[in-house]
Amino acid sequence: MRQVNLTSKDITENPSAATELTDREWAPCRYNCPVHADVRLYLEHIAQGRWRESIDTIRRHLPFAGVCGRVCHHPCEANCRRKDVDSAVAIRELKRFVAELQGASGATVHRAARQDKARVAIVGGGPAGMSGSLELAKLGYRPTVFERSPRAGGIPATAIPEYRLPRGVIQIDVDWICAHGVDLVTGTAIGRDKSVDQLRKEGFQAVLIATGLSSGKDIPIPGAPPDGVLGALEFLTDLGMGRRPRIGQDVLVIGGGNVAVDAARSAVRIGAGRVRMMCLETREEMPAFEWEQREAEEEGISFIHRRGPAEAITANGRMAGIKARRVTRVFDENKRFDPQYDDSDLIEAACDTLIIAIGQSPDYGFLNGSALRLDARGRLEYGPATCQTNVPDVFACGEIVTPPGSVVEACASGQRAARAMDMYLSGGHIVLDDSLPPFIGQIPTATAEKVRKVIRQPVAAQPPEVRRANSQEVDHTYVESAALREARRCMSCGAGAEVLVDKCAACLTCLRVCPFDIPVVTDVARIDSDRCQSCGICIAECPANAIVSRSLEAGWIARRTAAALEALRGAGPRIVVYLCGHTASAAQWRGEEQSSDGTAEVCLPSLSALSALDLLKAFENGADTVLVVTPQDSVERYPQAVKRLRKRLAQARKMLKEIGLKRTRIQLFELTRPSRTAVRETIAAAADQLRAGPIKPIGATR
Repeated sequence: MRQVNLTSKDITENPSAATELTDREWAPCRYNCPVHADVRLYLEHIAQGRWRESIDTIRRHLPFAGVCGRVCHHPCEANCRRKDVDSAVAIRELKRFVAELQGASGATVHRAARQDKARVAIVGGGPAGMSGSLELAKLGYRPTVFERSPRAGGIPATAIPEYRLPRGVIQIDVDWICAHGVDLVTGTAIGRDKSVDQLRKEGFQAVLIATGLSSGKDIPIPGAPPDGVLGALEFLTDLGMGRRPRIGQDVLVIGGGNVAVDAARSAVRIGAGRVRMMCLETREEMPAFEWEQREAEEEGISFIHRRGPAEAITANGRMAGIKARRVTRVFDENKRFDPQYDDSDLIEAACDTLIIAIGQSPDYGFLNGSALRLDARGRLEYGPATCQTNVPDVFACGEIVTPPGSVVEACASGQRAARAMDMYLSGGHIVLDDSLPPFIGQIPTATAEKVRKVIRQPVAAQPPEVRRANSQEVDHTYVESAALREARRCMSCGAGAEVLVDKCAACLTCLRVCPFDIPVVTDVARIDSDRCQSCGICIAECPANAIVSRSLEAGWIARRTAAALEALRGAGPRIVVYLCGHTASAAQWRGEEQSSDGTAEVCLPSLSALSALDLLKAFENGADTVLVVTPQDSVERYPQAVKRLRKRLAQARKMLKEIGLKRTRIQLFELTRPSRTAVRETIAAAADQLRAGPIKPIGATR
């Protein structure tokens, strides 16, 4: 358990002192995201129907939000602590939902007030280059991106099939980036149309090379006729640019990665009768994502494992198949790629078209007319600590200098290089701080067993027989109700409770009321962030007000209540309704949907956080009556939440009576099925009943 000695003085001097703790200790989803997007926060925004805040939180770190909502390898999900309870939150699908919902105009553009710093050139308009250009634009530079293709976006824009990534999605991300003051020049290849040295003469004071791996690797296959062999990247790029490559009816794809699967599935869609994949690896060893393999099989694609091509078989000068030798191993004892073969064990695999998908390589055309050099390995000379090449004012990022990776990793690389360029152009030493805060550990089994299980929302998909015949997207986007349910599965890791050590009396109340048995009490109480589930019960019930939230500033319920009351119009009783936001609609959360005139509905993530003091403050803020509408304990998000809520309501009613007000001014409604209709009818009926009789104003005598 990490001890944080937070005091009431800290909160007084800095009201955000508690909430800043979430930046000092990250949830593992954020820690493992290459751009370190604040996953917990943007899922919270989605759970509350705050779409713009959510997409702004995503794009603050991840410019290609739409692209990554579809093709990201989602390490955030792989490290989601919810998977130790039931299954990981569908983070990528939620990112896709909000990015698609908001589009290009629904995300805030944070353009620098002045962009009068040095001109900088970016060579390559893929995720790394565009992300680097955005970072530089925000820092006040005026970046110009030179992209050799007709459109920006890199491999995602030219070679990822439309059934996975529609071109319009990429354009939304590119347009949003360019809105920050990034100039984009397409159809211009550096090294062909102009050189790096010419860029310098045109006034660019620094250059960022971000050309990626834009060429496909090839392997010599003895006897293969040229017209029967295609490179996967060439094949996919032709399709992406609207050209239809010529293939036969019997296609064999060599390779086991995602590009190989893309090529195979694309071949199915343009009419191949039989498509197979041959790879060195077993199914478990294949680098292609498991879901890609599964969907390929659903579409009729079969796999030939542990085989490598030896020579071509021809008939009348045309491709008729290949002979393939058995692979005895793929990796050596140190897990390095080192395939070994048994040449005596051969099979024949018929095909009339062979597609080679064994990896990608860089195109070094940008070297022409420059002093840039390659190192002994044939890679661009580059220093990872500074992102500089052998020419000090020329920097590099992305797969041209890093191992092959994902879109989000390319974004992170571009952002890092942009920071290095800023340090260089500012006249200082380049010292990049890559250190990260600690992250919250695995949820203990004993705690996980107490968390209520909630089924992950499935993603609808086109049936295999339909998707084989077209290039429409395979997966569908969540509908709003499903997105809300899925976002609310997030456990808000790291956003729970923190003890003010100077106020804690070690009274054991927090330990007694916690449904997860998390507090440890010695001289003061301590709440382990690895285990806290952010229910807020201990905050609501601490008699010394010695516990605060790590994610919400003190008094947030009172402020939200005051704002809701302020928005009320008309005469009559002013009724505050506290609702369990875990079952509320997005419109309810945003205050756009009221059940009855004169009611101010306030959604809370869970009513477990509603204290007796919060109830009384509603009257101070002008409420005449308070209604609390909650699902029953079996439906509520947290165990024992409704049981504890009843006790706090009883306490608040007692206090009302002591000041001469009727206890009925606070009413509790527990719903077996808290549907929107049931909630609406409950509130409307209660409001009508209250309006039927006089309500004594606060402060009047009996």
